Amino acid sequence: MTSIQDKIRRELEAKSAAYDQIQAERGQRARDVHSVRRSQQIEGGDISLYAQTLSQQYIDGTLTPTEIRAKLLEHYGVTVK
Repeated sequence: MTSIQDKIRRELEAKSAAYDQIQAERGQRARDVHSVRRSQQIEGGDISLYAQTLSQQYIDGTLTPTEIRAKLLEHYGVTVK
């Protein structure tokens, strides 16, 4: 192969590896959320539609757990000192 072909191959492999990593992280977040939901259901708790929406944003990687907590506290009018 030529050096250009090698360079293109390496770039594609790097992009593929990055994509695989992102998918693995998303999968782990989804498993975490589903585990928490199962625990809530077992304990007889209900998960609000708002919390479910935030959870999906976490799975998608657009919110962190800290951001979710802040949004939930704000949504329910809880202030933390």
